[in-house]
Amino acid sequence: MATLDVLTDGAMAREQETEKRHLTATIAALRQALEDADAERNAVRQSVRAAYEGDIAELKATITALREVLEETRHEGRTAVERAVARSADEITQLRHTAAALRDAIEDAREGHRQEIQRLNAAAHNEGVQLHAAIRTLREQLEDAAFRGQALKQEASAAATREIEELKATCMALRRELEAARGNAP
Repeated sequence: MATLDVLTDGAMAREQETEKRHLTATIAALRQALEDADAERNAVRQSVRAAYEGDIAELKATITALREVLEETRHEGRTAVERAVARSADEITQLRHTAAALRDAIEDAREGHRQEIQRLNAAAHNEGVQLHAAIRTLREQLEDAAFRGQALKQEASAAATREIEELKATCMALRRELEAARGNAP
């Protein structure tokens, strides 16, 4: 914002300098005109002083009018400079307010983004924690299922082995009975 002030102050200074040069040139031209008029008046006065007394009065009136115009021009120049300075000051004030509002908006946006990032990070962290807990639970369930499957397999194997043993025993008993029944029959 200091650069903006410097640029605006520089532009205003250049504008004032340009107007000052213009006014100085106008004054110099008016002075030159006055000096030329005086020289002409003196020449006319010397050559035909008596015949041109009326012209001298007219020249004095012209000089007075030129002075009044010069004063009026100076006054208008000062007024124009004051108006330009006031407009520049108003514009600078408006630009400063705009810059402050933009700065506040940027800061609000940054804060909003920061809060949104924190919220997203917290949500991601919570989701990660939940996923880890779910993974842990599923792993435990899988291990329990594997353990139960192994236990069921062992129980089934043991039951099958018992049944086979029972069937063998039954077969042996039936064989003995059959042999005994055969042995009794002949």
